Amino acid sequence: MKTPAPLGWLLSLVMLGGCSALFDSGGDTGSNSDRLTAPFEPHVDLLADVNRDGVVDERDEAGEETWSAERGAIFLANIDDDQKACPFSPSFTQLSDEQLAGCNDSQDTEVNGEEDLKDLARLRVAPWPGAPSYAVGSVSVTGAGSDKVRLFKRMDGEFLSFRIANVLPLSARDLREGVDLAIEANDIVRDAAVWDGRVEVTLTIYHVDRPQELFRDTVMMRVAPVVLFHHLTPVRNVYVSRLDTEASALFREDLGGALVSSREPTLFSEFAVDDLWAQDYFEPAYMALPTEGGGQHVIQVNLRSANVNTNERPVPLREAGRIVYWLRGRDQAAVQQYQSGLSPESQTLNSMGNTEVIPPYEKDGVKYPLGRLLRGRGPDSEPDFQLDPSFTRMLDAQAVQPVVYLDTSWLAVAHVDETVSFLPVDSPRGWIALVADPALARRMLMDARARGHGEAKLFEGKRWVLEQPAEMTVSMLLDHAGVMDTNAMAALEIEEQLAVLREETGITDAELVRVPFLFQGSTHGATALQPGTVNLLSVSRSLVIAPDPHGPVIDGKDLFKAQLEQALAPHGIRVHWSDTWDLYHVGGGEVHCATNAARVPSPVKWWEGDR
Repeated sequence: MKTPAPLGWLLSLVMLGGCSALFDSGGDTGSNSDRLTAPFEPHVDLLADVNRDGVVDERDEAGEETWSAERGAIFLANIDDDQKACPFSPSFTQLSDEQLAGCNDSQDTEVNGEEDLKDLARLRVAPWPGAPSYAVGSVSVTGAGSDKVRLFKRMDGEFLSFRIANVLPLSARDLREGVDLAIEANDIVRDAAVWDGRVEVTLTIYHVDRPQELFRDTVMMRVAPVVLFHHLTPVRNVYVSRLDTEASALFREDLGGALVSSREPTLFSEFAVDDLWAQDYFEPAYMALPTEGGGQHVIQVNLRSANVNTNERPVPLREAGRIVYWLRGRDQAAVQQYQSGLSPESQTLNSMGNTEVIPPYEKDGVKYPLGRLLRGRGPDSEPDFQLDPSFTRMLDAQAVQPVVYLDTSWLAVAHVDETVSFLPVDSPRGWIALVADPALARRMLMDARARGHGEAKLFEGKRWVLEQPAEMTVSMLLDHAGVMDTNAMAALEIEEQLAVLREETGITDAELVRVPFLFQGSTHGATALQPGTVNLLSVSRSLVIAPDPHGPVIDGKDLFKAQLEQALAPHGIRVHWSDTWDLYHVGGGEVHCATNAARVPSPVKWWEGDR
């Protein structure tokens, strides 16, 4: 927005640097009288990439002072580490969480090489060849997030920052020749009530002899939100914990082989941490900036889980979550956010297996092109069993993937990935939901017994903790009153979850795949008795990796394997079965809990989300 009328005394010469060199006339000195009386007809312009084509030019002029789905300039939180300058302690002991979190490219006043420059959004003060010698100016950032922003000015081929990070002085020569600028944020949005991610970048022109504002031009910019990946895009990096056990080695070998068979260009990363649950201690996400040619420059943002240790330890957060700082590097950022003082029981909710993404859809004319977060929590009647509120505020503040909540308090682990997952398919909606169905599992077992297979064995050769035999027959399982009671309860709870999904997404029964397995009771709630096959890894549109259910073999086929394979075959999805019993199942998790994945960013750019 251009305002040629004087608007008062806003900046003193001292704030602009207190140095006459800043106001170099560039050779056109003129008399003091000329400078005071010459008519002021500004032809100057502050430009940013308002039309989001990756180029800053005159086409960006319209609507620059506002931000909408159609137009508005974007910049990034420059919190990666392009030169790998941030320290990391493999032993997890040398540096505190706060020290690790505080290190990234935005914490210095330099542009750290060409790769770092890609993370900065560009602006430009267009040349004003006729700028009078008395005209000087500044580019400044105002708004709630002004302290989170740094401006850079190109001088002698380099982008430099000044003493006041969000105010850059401009001389008359700068105005005549034009100036290239760059901008970065030093953080993502964490609380929309404090900062919603928007800032105003303002070009102000002053009279050198009278620091009175003569003209201003304002551009509204928004920092890119953090977007979580959904399953409609293929995996690009699969993560797993590497434990020094034979079971871990066998699982990793099997997983790697399955990924190779997918023929997807997938990386496979192993973390030497003493924590089985790679899904839970962090979550890959991303933020993006428009680039020339319709592309997007992406920084992966690895969110550390907000699991707080409730015992006396030097590290307040779950130690394996420090892996986000090992991953940090070029176009890899790390974020942690947590609140102390929450109940020990609630900490399981803060594991990232309890934060998933419903894929994109439209309902009642409202589009969710990046999908919606899906999170488990306790009922309002259980205030001590709730998600970390500070982490929740951070997710909500991104404002592009509104949350759907399910009640998971009836589950011992209480994660949404125990009962629901999503797979890409060729359909009008573009995806199906896999939903745990203990009632179907019971009917399948009853049918097997009715056909004379009551003595068929489940979990053959398998053991629970303390070497207790797990093996049982179909009849033994069906006659176990405690198990059947638990599953009657589980079926009702899952139907309540489905009611929420139907209401929020409009999903139909034809778009649901019922996944049969039984639950069992425990001290803290229900857990999967059979390996929970809904808890799988979606690799691509044609492959999932699921836990071997170790069901009864009837007519040469595992009853539960055959059911899922038949359900997914019409969608062209192949199932690779992986044995997770000893390493993961007895501990309350399966393939999805054991793995994590970074994916190809959505082809729908986040800034197109409200169109």
